[in-house]
Amino acid sequence: MKKRMLLALMLVLCVVALCACQSSGTKYTVVEKTTNQPPVQATQNLNLTGDQPTANIIDFDNGGYDPTAEEGLGEEWDDFVEETPAPATAAPTVRSEYAGATPVLLDPIDKPTPTPAPPISFTYQAYDAINLHLTFEAPVGWSVDESVADTYILRNPDPSMAYQASLTVTATSVSSQMNKSSLNNQVEAMLDAIADGENVKSFSPSRTAERTLLDQTGVYANYTGVLDNGEEIAGRVHATCVNKVLYTVHVTYPRAYRDTYEDTVYATLRKTINVTQ
Repeated sequence: MKKRMLLALMLVLCVVALCACQSSGTKYTVVEKTTNQPPVQATQNLNLTGDQPTANIIDFDNGGYDPTAEEGLGEEWDDFVEETPAPATAAPTVRSEYAGATPVLLDPIDKPTPTPAPPISFTYQAYDAINLHLTFEAPVGWSVDESVADTYILRNPDPSMAYQASLTVTATSVSSQMNKSSLNNQVEAMLDAIADGENVKSFSPSRTAERTLLDQTGVYANYTGVLDNGEEIAGRVHATCVNKVLYTVHVTYPRAYRDTYEDTVYATLRKTINVTQ
C-alpha cells in the first residue's frame, strides 16, 4: 500500500515539473528557405562607440572568394622572379714568395702612341774617296768632307732633320794583318769614342758580331743613344782589314729612321764598296 502511494506521488511531481518547463520556455519559428528567394544578408550593428573601423564581412559561400588572396599569392605570383643574391667576390690569394713585394707600375693602355716619322727614301750615286783608294755608292747630293787625313765623310744636308745623318769611312795602314779578335777590339774602341762624345747624354751599344766587308772577315756592332738636347740617335760601326790596311765604316742617323739607314744607306755602301789602285 505504501509503495503505491509513493509511486503515485512521484508521478504527480514529474507532471508538475513538465508543465513548469513548457510554460517558461522560448518558442522558435522555423523558416524554410525557398529557391525563389534571395539569401538573407547578414547585417552589422553600426551603433559603435569611438573611432573603430567598420569590419568587412566576407561571404565564403557565394563562390567568388579566392583564399590565396590572403597570402598575396594570386595571379601576380606567376610574374614574380626571385632575385638571386650575387656571389661574394673571393679575396685574392697571394703566393707566399711574393708577399710584401713592391708593385711595379705598368704603362697605361691609353698611353699616347708616338707619331711615326714621315718616310724618306734615297737615290744613289758613286763617290770616289781618292785619298782612301776606295769607291762606293751613297745618297745623291750629300756634302763631302775630306778635311781629316785618311777620312772621308758624307753628311745629309736635309735641314728638316733635327739630327744630321752622316757616313764616315776611314783607311789606316797597320803593321800587321788584324785578326777577328783585333777587329773586335777596334769596334769596341770606336763605340767607346762615340759614347764619350761631349753631346752624348746616354749610350747603349749592342754586342759585336761577325760580318764581311770588302769581301773580308769583319766585325760590326749597333748602338743607340740620347744627346744632351734630347735627340735620340742610332748608328752602326763596321771594321775589316785588307792587306794591312784597317778600313772602318760609321753610319749615324736619327733613331726613328734606323731601318731606313741600315737597310738602304749602309746596305748599299757595303754592297758597292771597292778598293781602287
